[in-house]
Amino acid sequence: MKYTYYILMILMLFACGSKDDAIQKANKLSQEIGKCFAPDRREAIYTTSFSMSSNGSLVVSGETSLPEAKLALFSSLEGLNVHLVDSLVLLPKDKMGNKIWGLINLSVVNLRSQPKHSAELVSQAIMGAPVKILNKKNSWYQIQTPDKYIAWVDEAALNLRTKEEMTNWRNARRVIFQSHFQIAKDEQGKEIITDIVAGSILEVQSENSKYLLLNLPDKREIRLNKTDCIDFDLWKSKEIKEPSMLTQLAKEFMGRPYLWGGTSSKGVDCSGFVKSVYFMNGIILARDASLQFLHGDTISPEQGFENLAEGDLVFFGRKATENHKQKVTHVGMYIRDGEFIHSSGRVKINSFDPEAKNFSNYRTVSWLGGRRVLNRIGEEGIIKVSEHPWY
Repeated sequence: MKYTYYILMILMLFACGSKDDAIQKANKLSQEIGKCFAPDRREAIYTTSFSMSSNGSLVVSGETSLPEAKLALFSSLEGLNVHLVDSLVLLPKDKMGNKIWGLINLSVVNLRSQPKHSAELVSQAIMGAPVKILNKKNSWYQIQTPDKYIAWVDEAALNLRTKEEMTNWRNARRVIFQSHFQIAKDEQGKEIITDIVAGSILEVQSENSKYLLLNLPDKREIRLNKTDCIDFDLWKSKEIKEPSMLTQLAKEFMGRPYLWGGTSSKGVDCSGFVKSVYFMNGIILARDASLQFLHGDTISPEQGFENLAEGDLVFFGRKATENHKQKVTHVGMYIRDGEFIHSSGRVKINSFDPEAKNFSNYRTVSWLGGRRVLNRIGEEGIIKVSEHPWY
């Protein structure tokens, strides 16, 4: 097992001692397990607490979305030589029943940091995206999206499904909508049913020479032009043969408004923009700029922007000092000839070249380096849709 040596070292460190300090040692063990398995709370849930029962048992409470983290924790705690009571909830919670999967049911849904409409908008998800259901509070569901991001959505956003129903969906004939935005009508082309955005995944019910009759996740029917869609299996098998494919699509976003948490063709934040560009080319990137910064081949500022290649992600923020750690706050995508495209106020193009009319001194002095993700497709944080089990 990948973490066996790691766990053994922890056990050796904490094996000695009395039951009086069992809670303190358990907390230290849990912290180490959390660092190993769940380093970022945006992508994993791992919260624990410990108490001693009246009969001297160590009660382990909390919740986690990671079965492997729970297994590692209890394996480590056995070294304390105390009886363990398992009250650590493994998500999804039992109350969810067998419908622990879902499809996004609206064109674009807002993902919140907490189960309420007034909470921070942290991300978005597009119609037809598969999600895992972790928890429920009132009319809100805690979900995990294919890029591992965890957030809350209102129940209207979801069509809940069982594991078997998700298998049927994956085996069905599907298409992905490629135009940026459209109003979708019923089979007769008369009544408006919904709006729809690029990246929406829909099941095919029937077709004729011009139109597709499609099912939304909740089985509402819409009619779309064939020319606006592509067969999903064909689309996900396509390769990025030239980085110019990314540049071409990125430029189609020019002028779109910046939206904090935005990931759709209606509006995007900086990381949502590059994520959308790559997703429409079949690649799932990590959600936030600071997460995207962790993946891909590094091009350091010392190497200079001349060493960047088309399609590289370029990151900006606060550089490390004696008193502060480096902090990634912004991301864009390198085009060529010193230029990069990014969402800042709106989607626009700036340059690293001081002689260029669109030179940005602010971005140049805050440049933290680049990440070449095209060389790392298939690795953690740079996953092909065709290789993601949820699709």
